[in-house]
Amino acid sequence: MILLMLFGCLLFAQNDRFIYQVSFKKDSTSNEITKENYHLDITGDGLSYYNRIYYINDSVYAQTGKEGFKGYRLTSFIVKNKNSSSYDNYEYIGDVNFYKTGTPSNLVWKISDSTKTVNELKVQKAETHFGGRKWTAWFTQEIPLSYGPYKFGGLPGLITEIYDSRKNYIFTLIKSEKIPGNYESYSLKERKSKAVKVNDKKLNDLKLELYQSPFKYVFNGKLSIPEGKRLQLDDGTILTKEELKPAEKNERKKMKSFNNPVELDKAVQYPAD
Repeated sequence: MILLMLFGCLLFAQNDRFIYQVSFKKDSTSNEITKENYHLDITGDGLSYYNRIYYINDSVYAQTGKEGFKGYRLTSFIVKNKNSSSYDNYEYIGDVNFYKTGTPSNLVWKISDSTKTVNELKVQKAETHFGGRKWTAWFTQEIPLSYGPYKFGGLPGLITEIYDSRKNYIFTLIKSEKIPGNYESYSLKERKSKAVKVNDKKLNDLKLELYQSPFKYVFNGKLSIPEGKRLQLDDGTILTKEELKPAEKNERKKMKSFNNPVELDKAVQYPAD
Protein backbone atom coordinates (compact mmCIF):
# COMPACT_ATOMS: atom_id res chain seq x y z
CA MET A 1 0.00 0.00 0.00
CA ILE A 2 1.23 3.52 -0.68
CA LEU A 3 0.00 6.89 0.47
CA LEU A 4 -0.27 9.73 -1.99
CA MET A 5 -0.93 13.37 -1.33
CA LEU A 6 -1.64 15.27 -4.51
CA PHE A 7 -2.55 18.92 -4.79
CA GLY A 8 -4.30 19.12 -8.12
CA CYS A 9 -1.17 19.20 -10.25
CA LEU A 10 -3.12 18.03 -13.28
CA LEU A 11 -2.08 17.92 -16.90
CA PHE A 12 -5.00 19.04 -19.01
CA ALA A 13 -5.33 17.14 -22.24
CA GLN A 14 -7.44 17.45 -25.35
CA ASN A 15 -11.17 17.97 -25.56
CA ASP A 16 -12.53 14.89 -23.82
CA ARG A 17 -15.98 14.28 -22.32
CA PHE A 18 -16.64 11.52 -19.80
CA ILE A 19 -20.25 10.78 -18.90
CA TYR A 20 -21.02 9.38 -15.46
CA GLN A 21 -24.22 7.89 -14.15
CA VAL A 22 -24.76 9.12 -10.61
CA SER A 23 -27.01 7.06 -8.32
CA PHE A 24 -27.74 8.78 -5.03
CA LYS A 25 -30.07 9.27 -2.09
CA LYS A 26 -31.31 12.81 -1.59
CA ASP A 27 -32.85 11.76 1.73
CA SER A 28 -30.73 9.54 3.95
CA THR A 29 -33.87 8.25 5.73
CA SER A 30 -35.45 7.03 2.50
CA ASN A 31 -34.68 4.07 0.23
CA GLU A 32 -35.52 6.11 -2.87
CA ILE A 33 -32.64 6.24 -5.37
CA THR A 34 -32.25 9.06 -7.91
CA LYS A 35 -30.25 8.44 -11.09
CA GLU A 36 -28.90 11.26 -13.24
CA ASN A 37 -26.14 11.60 -15.83
CA TYR A 38 -23.34 14.12 -15.44
CA HIS A 39 -20.70 15.31 -17.90
CA LEU A 40 -17.04 15.77 -17.06
CA ASP A 41 -15.63 17.98 -19.83
CA ILE A 42 -11.86 18.33 -20.07
CA THR A 43 -10.43 21.00 -22.38
CA GLY A 44 -7.30 23.09 -22.67
CA ASP A 45 -8.94 25.67 -20.39
CA GLY A 46 -9.69 23.26 -17.54
CA LEU A 47 -12.64 21.09 -16.58
CA SER A 48 -16.38 21.41 -16.07
CA TYR A 49 -18.65 18.96 -14.25
CA TYR A 50 -22.36 19.48 -14.78
CA ASN A 51 -25.74 17.79 -15.10
CA ARG A 52 -26.50 16.54 -18.62
CA ILE A 53 -29.62 18.68 -18.52
CA TYR A 54 -27.41 21.68 -19.41
CA TYR A 55 -26.05 19.88 -22.47
CA ILE A 56 -29.61 19.32 -23.67
CA ASN A 57 -30.44 22.96 -22.97
CA ASP A 58 -27.42 24.03 -25.04
CA SER A 59 -28.71 21.93 -27.95
CA VAL A 60 -32.17 23.52 -27.65
CA TYR A 61 -30.63 26.99 -27.53
CA ALA A 62 -28.46 26.31 -30.59
CA GLN A 63 -31.54 25.31 -32.60
CA THR A 64 -34.11 27.83 -31.34
CA GLY A 65 -32.21 30.68 -29.71
CA LYS A 66 -34.29 30.09 -26.59
CA GLU A 67 -33.64 28.31 -23.31
CA GLY A 68 -35.69 25.65 -21.62
CA PHE A 69 -37.72 22.53 -22.35
CA LYS A 70 -40.12 20.31 -20.46
CA GLY A 71 -38.32 19.04 -17.37
CA TYR A 72 -35.54 21.64 -17.55
CA ARG A 73 -34.32 22.98 -14.21
CA LEU A 74 -31.33 24.81 -12.81
CA THR A 75 -28.71 22.71 -11.00
CA SER A 76 -25.33 23.32 -9.38
CA PHE A 77 -22.10 22.67 -11.31
CA ILE A 78 -18.32 22.73 -10.85
CA VAL A 79 -15.49 24.35 -12.82
CA LYS A 80 -11.72 24.10 -12.40
CA ASN A 81 -9.54 26.40 -14.46
CA LYS A 82 -6.27 25.12 -15.92
CA ASN A 83 -3.90 26.97 -13.62
CA SER A 84 -6.09 26.97 -10.51
CA SER A 85 -5.45 24.94 -7.36
CA SER A 86 -9.13 24.93 -6.40
CA TYR A 87 -12.57 24.11 -7.74
CA ASP A 88 -15.16 26.82 -8.33
CA ASN A 89 -18.55 25.63 -7.09
CA TYR A 90 -21.55 27.29 -8.72
CA GLU A 91 -24.43 26.44 -6.41
CA TYR A 92 -28.11 26.90 -7.14
CA ILE A 93 -30.12 26.86 -3.93
CA GLY A 94 -33.58 27.72 -5.27
CA ASP A 95 -33.03 31.48 -5.15
CA VAL A 96 -32.79 33.72 -8.22
CA ASN A 97 -28.97 33.62 -8.09
CA PHE A 98 -26.14 31.16 -8.49
CA TYR A 99 -23.55 31.44 -5.73
CA LYS A 100 -19.84 30.84 -6.27
CA THR A 101 -17.59 29.30 -3.62
CA GLY A 102 -14.15 27.65 -3.74
CA THR A 103 -12.80 24.25 -2.68
CA PRO A 104 -9.05 23.34 -2.64
CA SER A 105 -8.28 20.47 -5.01
CA ASN A 106 -6.19 18.41 -2.61
CA LEU A 107 -7.11 14.84 -1.67
CA VAL A 108 -5.08 12.27 0.23
CA TRP A 109 -5.33 8.92 -1.56
CA LYS A 110 -4.37 5.50 -0.24
CA ILE A 111 -3.69 3.34 -3.30
CA SER A 112 -4.16 -0.41 -2.99
CA ASP A 113 -2.57 -3.26 -4.93
CA SER A 114 -6.10 -4.58 -5.64
CA THR A 115 -6.99 -4.64 -9.34
CA LYS A 116 -9.77 -6.02 -11.53
CA THR A 117 -10.98 -5.76 -15.12
CA VAL A 118 -14.10 -3.77 -15.95
CA ASN A 119 -15.26 -3.29 -19.55
CA GLU A 120 -11.84 -4.49 -20.77
CA LEU A 121 -10.06 -1.86 -18.68
CA LYS A 122 -7.71 -2.79 -15.85
CA VAL A 123 -8.74 -0.75 -12.84
CA GLN A 124 -7.04 -0.27 -9.48
CA LYS A 125 -8.47 0.50 -6.07
CA ALA A 126 -7.84 3.65 -4.03
CA GLU A 127 -9.45 5.15 -0.93
CA THR A 128 -9.83 8.64 0.50
CA HIS A 129 -11.83 10.68 3.00
CA PHE A 130 -13.67 13.71 1.68
CA GLY A 131 -16.71 15.73 2.71
CA GLY A 132 -17.41 13.70 5.83
CA ARG A 133 -17.45 10.37 3.97
CA LYS A 134 -15.05 7.54 3.23
CA TRP A 135 -14.74 6.87 -0.51
CA THR A 136 -13.55 3.90 -2.55
CA ALA A 137 -12.43 4.65 -6.10
CA TRP A 138 -11.44 2.47 -9.05
CA PHE A 139 -9.18 4.17 -11.57
CA THR A 140 -7.41 3.08 -14.74
CA GLN A 141 -3.93 4.01 -15.85
CA GLU A 142 -4.99 2.98 -19.37
CA ILE A 143 -6.62 6.42 -19.50
CA PRO A 144 -3.78 8.50 -18.02
CA LEU A 145 -5.87 11.50 -16.99
CA SER A 146 -5.90 12.57 -13.33
CA TYR A 147 -9.59 13.28 -13.19
CA GLY A 148 -12.87 11.90 -11.96
CA PRO A 149 -16.46 12.96 -11.32
CA TYR A 150 -17.41 15.79 -8.99
CA LYS A 151 -14.24 16.99 -7.15
CA PHE A 152 -12.47 13.64 -7.21
CA GLY A 153 -9.10 13.67 -8.96
CA GLY A 154 -5.37 13.43 -8.45
CA LEU A 155 -4.92 9.69 -9.13
CA PRO A 156 -2.55 8.39 -11.84
CA GLY A 157 -5.48 7.56 -14.11
CA LEU A 158 -9.11 8.35 -14.78
CA ILE A 159 -11.61 7.34 -12.07
CA THR A 160 -14.13 4.95 -13.61
CA GLU A 161 -16.14 4.36 -10.44
CA ILE A 162 -16.29 5.86 -6.96
CA TYR A 163 -18.70 5.33 -4.07
CA ASP A 164 -18.98 6.15 -0.39
CA SER A 165 -18.93 3.52 2.35
CA ARG A 166 -22.73 3.50 2.66
CA LYS A 167 -23.22 3.64 -1.12
CA ASN A 168 -25.43 6.68 -0.77
CA TYR A 169 -23.51 8.01 -3.80
CA ILE A 170 -22.22 5.88 -6.68
CA PHE A 171 -20.52 7.50 -9.68
CA THR A 172 -20.01 5.16 -12.64
CA LEU A 173 -18.37 5.99 -15.97
CA ILE A 174 -20.75 4.93 -18.77
CA LYS A 175 -19.44 6.67 -21.89
CA SER A 176 -16.66 8.82 -23.32
CA GLU A 177 -16.55 11.04 -26.39
CA LYS A 178 -14.60 13.86 -27.97
CA ILE A 179 -15.76 17.45 -27.61
CA PRO A 180 -15.84 19.55 -30.81
CA GLY A 181 -13.05 22.09 -30.81
CA ASN A 182 -15.46 25.04 -31.04
CA TYR A 183 -17.84 23.81 -28.33
CA GLU A 184 -18.85 26.23 -25.60
CA SER A 185 -21.65 25.71 -23.12
CA TYR A 186 -24.05 28.64 -23.34
CA SER A 187 -25.84 27.41 -20.19
CA LEU A 188 -22.72 27.37 -18.01
CA LYS A 189 -21.36 30.60 -19.44
CA GLU A 190 -24.56 32.47 -18.58
CA ARG A 191 -24.65 31.18 -15.01
CA LYS A 192 -20.95 31.83 -14.38
CA SER A 193 -21.17 35.41 -15.58
CA LYS A 194 -23.94 36.27 -13.12
CA ALA A 195 -22.87 34.22 -10.09
CA VAL A 196 -22.53 35.96 -6.73
CA LYS A 197 -19.25 35.16 -4.94
CA VAL A 198 -19.67 34.11 -1.29
CA ASN A 199 -17.89 31.99 1.32
CA ASP A 200 -19.25 28.74 2.78
CA LYS A 201 -20.67 30.44 5.88
CA LYS A 202 -22.54 33.02 3.84
CA LEU A 203 -23.92 30.31 1.57
CA ASN A 204 -25.16 28.35 4.58
CA ASP A 205 -26.80 31.51 5.95
CA LEU A 206 -28.53 32.10 2.61
CA LYS A 207 -29.92 28.56 2.65
CA LEU A 208 -31.29 29.14 6.16
CA GLU A 209 -32.85 32.44 5.04
CA LEU A 210 -34.48 30.68 2.11
CA TYR A 211 -35.83 28.04 4.48
CA GLN A 212 -37.51 30.75 6.55
CA SER A 213 -39.03 32.33 3.43
CA PRO A 214 -38.87 29.87 0.49
CA PHE A 215 -40.39 32.32 -1.99
CA LYS A 216 -38.73 35.50 -0.73
CA TYR A 217 -37.40 36.29 -4.20
CA VAL A 218 -41.01 36.67 -5.41
CA PHE A 219 -42.25 38.65 -2.41
CA ASN A 220 -39.25 41.03 -2.44
CA GLY A 221 -39.68 41.72 -6.14
CA LYS A 222 -36.46 40.10 -7.39
CA LEU A 223 -38.57 37.70 -9.45
CA SER A 224 -41.85 38.87 -10.90
CA ILE A 225 -44.76 36.67 -11.92
CA PRO A 226 -46.71 38.46 -14.69
CA GLU A 227 -50.48 38.67 -14.35
CA GLY A 228 -52.07 35.34 -15.21
CA LYS A 229 -48.74 33.45 -15.11
CA ARG A 230 -47.58 30.82 -12.64
CA LEU A 231 -44.32 29.75 -11.00
CA GLN A 232 -43.05 26.23 -11.70
CA LEU A 233 -41.01 24.65 -8.92
CA ASP A 234 -38.14 22.19 -9.44
CA ASP A 235 -40.40 19.21 -8.76
CA GLY A 236 -42.90 20.33 -11.42
CA THR A 237 -45.42 21.92 -9.01
CA ILE A 238 -47.05 24.97 -10.59
CA LEU A 239 -48.30 27.78 -8.34
CA THR A 240 -49.91 31.18 -8.74
CA LYS A 241 -48.55 34.04 -6.66
CA GLU A 242 -51.57 33.71 -4.36
CA GLU A 243 -50.72 30.06 -3.74
CA LEU A 244 -47.11 30.68 -2.69
CA LYS A 245 -47.67 31.63 0.96
CA PRO A 246 -49.78 28.51 1.75
CA ALA A 247 -47.16 26.36 -0.05
CA GLU A 248 -44.25 27.51 2.13
CA LYS A 249 -44.69 24.73 4.71
CA ASN A 250 -44.45 22.02 2.06
CA GLU A 251 -41.43 23.72 0.49
CA ARG A 252 -39.63 23.71 3.86
CA LYS A 253 -40.41 20.02 4.20
CA LYS A 254 -38.79 19.37 0.80
CA MET A 255 -35.71 21.37 1.78
CA LYS A 256 -35.29 19.31 4.95
CA SER A 257 -35.61 16.08 2.98
CA PHE A 258 -32.55 17.01 0.88
CA ASN A 259 -30.36 16.16 3.87
CA ASN A 260 -27.74 14.01 2.16
CA PRO A 261 -25.40 16.08 -0.06
CA VAL A 262 -22.20 14.61 -1.52
CA GLU A 263 -20.24 16.63 1.03
CA LEU A 264 -22.12 15.48 4.11
CA ASP A 265 -20.17 17.80 6.38
CA LYS A 266 -21.79 20.75 4.56
CA ALA A 267 -25.37 19.59 5.11
CA VAL A 268 -27.52 22.47 6.35
CA GLN A 269 -28.72 22.14 9.93
CA TYR A 270 -32.26 23.43 9.60
CA PRO A 271 -34.19 24.46 12.74
CA ALA A 272 -36.44 21.90 14.40
CA ASP A 273 -40.15 22.15 13.64
